[in-house]
Order: sequence, then C-alpha cells, then structure tokens
Amino acid sequence: MEIIPMGNTTVQYQGIIDDQKFYNFLRDLLVSAGYSVKETNYVQFSGANYVIKWIAMKVIDDYMAYRITVNLDYRNLQETMAMKEGKQVKAKTGTVQVQLVSDILVDYLNKWTKGVSKLVRPVYDKMNEEVTTQRKTAFESEIESIKTAIQSNFSQ
Repeated sequence: MEIIPMGNTTVQYQGIIDDQKFYNFLRDLLVSAGYSVKETNYVQFSGANYVIKWIAMKVIDDYMAYRITVNLDYRNLQETMAMKEGKQVKAKTGTVQVQLVSDILVDYLNKWTKGVSKLVRPVYDKMNEEVTTQRKTAFESEIESIKTAIQSNFSQ
C-alpha cells in the first residue's frame, strides 16, 4: 500500500457547544459523503477535556481509497445557562478543534505487491496519472466541502 498525503486542515470554535450533537453531526456528515467511520481512540483527561480520533474511509475502487483521520479535541467544557428560543436552558461552553488529515491510499488491498502485478504496477500507474490527478482534485474539493459544513454548523 502506498499512502499519498493530501494535507490537513483545522477548524476551531469557541463558545456554546453541544458536544454530543456536534459529534453526531460530524459523523452523519462523513457517512452521508460515503465514508465508513470508525472511532479508534477516546481519551478523557483533567475533567472536561477530551480527545476523540476517528478513521473515515471511502473506497473509490479496488485500487484507491480516501482516508480522513479526524481528531476532535474538546477543551475547558463547562456547564452554563444559555437562551434558546426565549428560554433558559443548560448548555456547555468551551473550545473544540477539529483536525482533518487526509490521505489517498493506493493499492490499499495490497493486490499489486506480488508476482506479475508488482511488475505491471508502474505501467498501470503511469497510464492512470490523469485519473489519479482528477481524484486528488476531487478529494481536495470534498475536504473543503466538509470543512465548510463544519464551519457553517458552528455559526448557527
């Protein structure tokens, strides 16, 4: 398997946070975009601070897949009261940072690592450079859409 790093992007928000609602929103956003999402890590430390890590995978074909490593970092969550639809409700304030680290996985099934396939792979890759470039562009656009959706969710 070859990993092509595509970069990372971060969105940070400070204010009133419904951490469970945001968790569900982000998970649903990724699933609706065709990703399978697996939580790989959850660490809570010093009370109201915690970090969650997901791996989101989207299979493009049997040779290529998109992978997004999602890091949710919640800090200084505190109970407070807020106005919602004219009524006082319990809420949380704090900071959340969402980091999206994106990679393209090539030959993620390791089908092209042995025998004749191993010899043919460089030729296959060369013939498909244009397709690979198009998929990189599409993935960058998809990451930007996810980032925009996260930012829009925070501005509500």
